Amino acid sequence: MKKISGLIISLMLIISLTMPVSYAQYKEKGVAEIYSKNSILVDQLTGRVITEKDADESVPLASISKVMTFYVAQDALAAGEVKENDLVTITKDMLKVSGSTMHLKEGEKVKFIELLKGLMLVSANDGAIAIASHVCNGDVDAFVDRMNEKAKKIGMKNTYFINPNGLPIYDWSKPEGTPPKQNHSSARDISKMAIALLDDYEEETIEITSKRMDKDSSRDFNYYNTNPLIVYPNVDGLKTGYTDLAGYCLVFTNKMSSKGEDVPENRMIGVVMGNWCKEDRVKSATALYKLGENYHTEKICKKGDNVASGCIEDIDELQNISLQAKDDCCAVIKDNEEYTEKVKYKKIDGSINENTVVAELEYIDEYGDVISSVDLVSSDLGSISILSRLNLFAKKVMRAVNMDKTDEKKELPYSVVVF
Repeated sequence: MKKISGLIISLMLIISLTMPVSYAQYKEKGVAEIYSKNSILVDQLTGRVITEKDADESVPLASISKVMTFYVAQDALAAGEVKENDLVTITKDMLKVSGSTMHLKEGEKVKFIELLKGLMLVSANDGAIAIASHVCNGDVDAFVDRMNEKAKKIGMKNTYFINPNGLPIYDWSKPEGTPPKQNHSSARDISKMAIALLDDYEEETIEITSKRMDKDSSRDFNYYNTNPLIVYPNVDGLKTGYTDLAGYCLVFTNKMSSKGEDVPENRMIGVVMGNWCKEDRVKSATALYKLGENYHTEKICKKGDNVASGCIEDIDELQNISLQAKDDCCAVIKDNEEYTEKVKYKKIDGSINENTVVAELEYIDEYGDVISSVDLVSSDLGSISILSRLNLFAKKVMRAVNMDKTDEKKELPYSVVVF
């Protein structure tokens, strides 16, 4: 009987492992099946998170590391430290890598731009070392320092790089089974990296990553894009990754549709990490891609629009003043999606006028998440009377005195001083 029970349990485990995995948080927003360990879908322009799963867990990112390598290389190009047509002499040390390569040979000279193509299209591990070495005059560690500095600068909180290609580094002097050193990041951090890269170097990036194939005629070498989603409409990036420990990973970018006039270009950024096989990576990424196709970018208010009214203190002259959008405001929304609006007043110390931000208007979806926001100003504040100015100033002074006496740190009600 025990043998039969054990057999049944074993069969149930096998079935559970082979069945599609579903998560409630994805069902809520339309994704029925997901195979990745970590994932996120977010737009570039507003940063709205459409869906996510364990997006802050720090995990190996394998060759997705090369997005940061490319980013730092673009910084070096922009600073004039290197040029696209620089001829990089390939050394023996650059070739001490395993995995995917662009078949560099010791002693040959390769244009820097070709190394960048190899990095992003065929995930060239040798190309990554050659790029790092050229940018930092042979000091690959100095290049890695730049990668970590850039990660910190753009707000990647769960990321650390030890090399420019993402390969694990094993210490064979340690006992068998000792985990290797390797680059780590999170799905959310990777999306931040992709967004920052496109914000800074969109043209330079998409020129390479949007191609299914490219060719270096001087070396008679073809670059075939490893991105499995590159065949989908509007997909134009970005990078694959794989190691035994990281699993199959992908960060992809695709242009979004828009509604209305004068809407800036926008992209969805999808990240899937830790898939068991290539097929699961495609399923995971495709699920996010299809979910993103249900959304569009829309301008929900224009600069100068009267979008709300507000009251400042109990000054008669400042009751129901009109509040205008300081800038255009765009949001990523589904067709017929409903959202609510909430005005949050700011506590301001100092003088204000019609150009001072006095509040923020938030647009909130059905899950309670802020999908977009815009600062608010008021044209009414440029012409209020001297009496109202003095009244406001007196109220501020009295509150400050009372706060000092009671030593309370409670948040004060909205107040302004107008000079």
